[in-house]
Amino acid sequence: MIPLLFSINLFLSAFLLFVIQPLVAKLLLPIYGGTPAVWTVCMLFFQFLLLLAYGYAWLLSRFARWWVWRVLHGLLVLLSLMALPLSFTPSSNSGSPDLAILNYLITHLGLPLIVIGASAPLLQFAYSQTRAKYASDPYFLYALSNIGSLLALLAYPFGVERYLGLKLQFDYWKLGFAIYAIFLFILLVTIPKQKLLESSDEKSQFSWRIRLCWIGYSFIPCSLMLGVSFYISTDIAATPLFWVIPLAIYLLSFIISFAQKPIISHEWVMRNTLLFIIFPVLGFIVGIHMLLTWQLILFHLASFFMLALLCLGELVRIRPSTSQLTSFYFCIALGGALAGLFNGLLAPRLFSGSYEYPLIFAAAMLCISLPKSTGVGSTVFILFALELINYFLPNQLWLKTNHILEILALSLILIWPKNSLNLFGGMAILFVFLFSPWFKSMETLTQQRNFYGVKQVLSVNGAHVLVSQNILHGFQFTQDQPDNSAMAYYNPVLSAVQHLQTRHPALNASLIGLGTGMMACQFRANDRLEIIDIDRQVINIASNTNYFTYLRDCPPKISVIEGDGRIVLHDNPETNLDLVVVDAFSSDAIPTHLLTLEAFKLYQHKIKEDGVILVNISNRHLHLLPIIITASRELELIVLHKQQAENYFEGKFPAEWVLLTTNQAMAVELMQNSGWRFAAEEGSRWLWTDDYSNLAPLVNWGKARVV
Repeated sequence: MIPLLFSINLFLSAFLLFVIQPLVAKLLLPIYGGTPAVWTVCMLFFQFLLLLAYGYAWLLSRFARWWVWRVLHGLLVLLSLMALPLSFTPSSNSGSPDLAILNYLITHLGLPLIVIGASAPLLQFAYSQTRAKYASDPYFLYALSNIGSLLALLAYPFGVERYLGLKLQFDYWKLGFAIYAIFLFILLVTIPKQKLLESSDEKSQFSWRIRLCWIGYSFIPCSLMLGVSFYISTDIAATPLFWVIPLAIYLLSFIISFAQKPIISHEWVMRNTLLFIIFPVLGFIVGIHMLLTWQLILFHLASFFMLALLCLGELVRIRPSTSQLTSFYFCIALGGALAGLFNGLLAPRLFSGSYEYPLIFAAAMLCISLPKSTGVGSTVFILFALELINYFLPNQLWLKTNHILEILALSLILIWPKNSLNLFGGMAILFVFLFSPWFKSMETLTQQRNFYGVKQVLSVNGAHVLVSQNILHGFQFTQDQPDNSAMAYYNPVLSAVQHLQTRHPALNASLIGLGTGMMACQFRANDRLEIIDIDRQVINIASNTNYFTYLRDCPPKISVIEGDGRIVLHDNPETNLDLVVVDAFSSDAIPTHLLTLEAFKLYQHKIKEDGVILVNISNRHLHLLPIIITASRELELIVLHKQQAENYFEGKFPAEWVLLTTNQAMAVELMQNSGWRFAAEEGSRWLWTDDYSNLAPLVNWGKARVV
């Protein structure tokens, strides 16, 4: 009976702790612009909550009387029940969004999550003080706890998110917390009274060097998990589906490593890790444009899994006995919290690019056991020479266009590593040449990073180009420039804008998403254009005439407002717009709150009766048209669809736009004369609302459709 109660409590606490993570992150996404950084900051919060919870469990385990920790923990459970918020409605703070997210989560969920988080180490410690089976080595309970966490993560995108709205999700979570509290109280009064074991002299056997190893071996896999999550969700979509998969793999590596009989032995991992790191590095070298979506994801996740098993296997190898159990878990939590701090707060402020993932990837090479050999070998120097040669080669040479020397450098690292230090040095040099703006074949005029991502302005073939998260967001020729207004992604919408201009002497329009300001040149001097962008760095780049001059030179009366497009539009009392343009995707990751039914109701409310809504749905990985069609049917809007094939010689990129209106005459004319087509119902109806959205059915797992 006692082992069963321990198992139920550990399973429930882990399930509740990990199902709330994607829930609150998804709830916060619309408030903070749909950026993948929301997930990273939420993970930072949960890692530090775990640190506090494990520290609290460590302190409770030090009490000499058996009843003290039970009474104190029981009182904290009662307080947390009373502290549960009745609802969860965050508000925006664009000044410091990361700090605002942390503040809101701490004040609303801090206490209940500390109680849940403390369960794993505290109850394992309590179990070790009983006479139950395996009480002398209760680490198997940690594997059971992680199974609950893993099931919660898998249940969220494939079950909870698919069938329940956010309000119901939170209500069920509160019910689950109450059930957990009941089982915990039953356990607290049922555990046999026992005297806690006194700490032995073993404490002195674990030096600070060993404790630093505990922290380091937990820091690396956690940082890699956050890095690969950011990488995948930035280039595909900021959605729980692509958050929970790396986290689930992270938990699976814990389950395997802490199992009494691991299904993947640590010795096998040590022998084969080098094989698995080949493929993600190849992905870094050849770029996302040469790989299928599923291949790119699989390569990075497989490599992450092996590196996590490697680090955690070493962690298990040097684990202490039960007298140091809570101290051990505290060090694990500290490593995770430091990883969250590094990836969530420090990296966006210290680095101008997304360098934390390759940096920790290279650091993980130090954990690979290789034959003993001192110093940094000749491999590193040969590698440096290869990369330097590659840098100075002409861009058109086949050696460079096919990445031959870089692949040769990778092969050299893996075939002739000599030792882990040499392997780390070689990988670090390769990544410096791959990621540093100093070694790009194109001149980097500026590279900036903040909460909303990485922005680069490049000088390419007589043009300045704005790139964010591997997506081109506009360009401008520096001399002898032609009319740019219909270039890049904007040629399909020119016909719609011109149609409106023939019927209105002065257009009143709102554009969500600034980019370079390129689209502003489609408007006339007497048109009024309000441009909204959530990212201050984008506004500064577009306003800097050393990079782009559209905001200065384009004819219309332009006002630029910083803020979330939907919130700013809602707060604007004006309801006589002729045109609303939604072009706010900072990468292929989409802010879903701009495509919900409530969002389209807002756009419809803001335009005139014969007004137009234009939405850019260009995306390499997601087919978004069904979402627009379903919402338009609810609002009785006509939907037109237009795609543009790439023609780089004319400065045109592959693009996909939809137009929504009630103006039938305009729709007919655009279909007859401008290449727009009526968007018919496509298969299943996918209606997104502020309370419900699910990206999984929309992912295109084959070759990218639109760049």
